[in-house]
Amino acid sequence: MTVYSGKTIQDAVEQGLAALSLTQDQVDVTIIQQPKNGFLGFGRKLAQVELAKKSTDQTITNTDKSTPNQTSDTHNTNDENENTIDVEEVSQKLANYLNDVLEAMGFSFKLKLDLKNRHSIYIDIDTDQESRLIGRHGRTINALQNLSQIFINRLGANNVNVELDTANYRSRRSEALVQLADKTARNAIANGKPVYLNPMPSFERKQIHTALADNGHVMTYSTGKEPHRVIVVAPK
Repeated sequence: MTVYSGKTIQDAVEQGLAALSLTQDQVDVTIIQQPKNGFLGFGRKLAQVELAKKSTDQTITNTDKSTPNQTSDTHNTNDENENTIDVEEVSQKLANYLNDVLEAMGFSFKLKLDLKNRHSIYIDIDTDQESRLIGRHGRTINALQNLSQIFINRLGANNVNVELDTANYRSRRSEALVQLADKTARNAIANGKPVYLNPMPSFERKQIHTALADNGHVMTYSTGKEPHRVIVVAPK
């Protein structure tokens, strides 16, 4: 495997494909470094990717999409675990945990807990510091959500998803992701080349996949390793 560089991830990948005389669907892409513009010419970094040719029997798989086909034994085990989990108790423990974390971070807030069903805990964080709580590109609230998920998983609630929200951020972000998906698809079709999006958490990548699932002109898949895993939107 060889590392290729470019101003953007897409440029770096195209450099590698040209050098290897391969097409996009013939390689696995690993993102080594995200590009940085730097300041006044200093600290500028090129994007770096690593390309590896796929084996002839390898097919593109998307680990972000759900895989419902599981064995009956797995379903039975999950059902047994679900019956032993008190979601209300788990959610209350999570609320107490979040309360301590947010206080330690210096926030003034109120938590509004909503059990949408036995598989979903929604917590709205009411604060006048929502911009700080959300963080740049949602990094802070996403990190807190990931931390919350780990917390309840350790309580045995592996089949329960946590969603943290503030100032209707999730709804606004979802609308922005749909618009991003549509714009990216148009660019991929117009240029006839795959487009690489910036890294985003798995639940946001799924929204991109879903938004373009019925688009007959493009395909989507994910590549790279966390936390630099990205979505690729490519023309069919």
